[in-house]
Amino acid sequence: MRLNVGLFQQQTQKQILSPQMIQSMEILVLNQQQLEDRISGELEENVTLERDEQQEETAAREIDDGESDQGPPDAVQDDAAGQQELTDLTERYEQLNDLQQSDFWSESSPLRRAGTGDDEDHFEVVENTAGRDESLPEHLIGQLSLKSGVGGRKRALCEEIIYNLDDRGWLIHPLEEIHSALVSGISLQGCDPRLKGQAPSSEEMLLALEQVQQLDPVGVGASDLIDCLCIQLHRDPGENQLEEQIVREHLDDLARNRLPHIARQTGHPLDQVKLAVEVIAALEPIPGRPFRQQPNARVVPDVLITEDEKGKLMVEVNSASVPRLKISPHYRELLKTARDDPELRKYLKKRIENAEWLMGAVVQRSSTLQRVAEEVTRRQEPFFRGGDRHLQPLRMQDVADAVGVNVSTVSRAISGKWFQAPGMIRELRSLFTSGTVRDDGSQESRGGVIARIQELIEKEDARKPLSDAQIVKRLAEDGIRISRRTVTKYREAEAIPSSRERRQH
Repeated sequence: MRLNVGLFQQQTQKQILSPQMIQSMEILVLNQQQLEDRISGELEENVTLERDEQQEETAAREIDDGESDQGPPDAVQDDAAGQQELTDLTERYEQLNDLQQSDFWSESSPLRRAGTGDDEDHFEVVENTAGRDESLPEHLIGQLSLKSGVGGRKRALCEEIIYNLDDRGWLIHPLEEIHSALVSGISLQGCDPRLKGQAPSSEEMLLALEQVQQLDPVGVGASDLIDCLCIQLHRDPGENQLEEQIVREHLDDLARNRLPHIARQTGHPLDQVKLAVEVIAALEPIPGRPFRQQPNARVVPDVLITEDEKGKLMVEVNSASVPRLKISPHYRELLKTARDDPELRKYLKKRIENAEWLMGAVVQRSSTLQRVAEEVTRRQEPFFRGGDRHLQPLRMQDVADAVGVNVSTVSRAISGKWFQAPGMIRELRSLFTSGTVRDDGSQESRGGVIARIQELIEKEDARKPLSDAQIVKRLAEDGIRISRRTVTKYREAEAIPSSRERRQH
């Protein structure tokens, strides 16, 4: 066998992301508040970037108009390459400036007027509450006090375990380590008086842990994710042997959506595996989530959806609080005169380019978000007219194809963004939802199915509330066929009590 050794040329295609593209993607994913913070940071870091306080032609444009065709007499002769660099910078800056002078950014735009003067009620700013005042340990210990037979020594052990839970509701340390720490504390005379100086046995610790795991929210006291999910399955009155087997032996396969493989390994039909997966998906991996302390969140809508005089839905990107930017005339002039100082020229050129990239990325973000929001609003018009029940199934790929961008661009454009429409302020992502095919071939969105379930429950006889199986039958009468497990999942996701808990005697 003979090998040919030598130099060969090979032509390949490879996508390389430029710094401008990376920055555009970073800016696109920011919501209104994050964009303001990013711009504020850039203003502090980049000396060549400044706010355009004058809502008229900037000083930079005046410099360009006056000197673009006539520089210093010896400019071209002394440094032709440097002059070309400056010309390129100037042209790019003017293109950006023209974009910012367009109707979208102009002072006559209602969005720009909204950010001036004392009229701060043009769009709503929602102040969310900080969440529950009660912490997870307080909630759990409060339940212990209501349980008969849990007092004195056993309660002290339960409390010790509760105070060793993290904010997820999982054990920070293994039970054996908590036990050892208690034994050490007793030997140093630093234990809880309710333990009476007697070290607890391993059996006592295990019984205390089991008691904590019987408290709500279901899943607290788990050692890891698998343990957390299995605790919840054990508390479910149904038969969940297959679900527990999948959790214990095939969690990685489940994450990779390898359902046929799970079916072969467990010996169950694929349909049964799919039903089991629905049950697992309805479990809460972080039972302590509702008790996590959240700081006050100030939500500012990124998209404003209004109705004009003729009833047509109008979409505008909220740019009221986004400052207009410009390149500092001082530093642009300094760049012109820095021909004898290569280091200064290199520094200024880099800073000015960074400022241009940022300004271009901000304009591009607004343009992309505008197009995506317009397409989403057009497709979800029945929802804006009639409410949640009329929410249409919508995929990001559908919007990407219509707008002419990559699906990842749509994902970035809606990430963390909020919209305000008459009577509501919600996340833009909530308008994207999967659907169920009805008997007539039309589609019903997940939100639409949930709205129908809520409507059925609101109209039920409180003395004989509808079971999940009965809800399935009622939905089937309207041509919507879903499983009982799916109804249960949707009901629990909306914190709707079971029929037994809703029954009024």
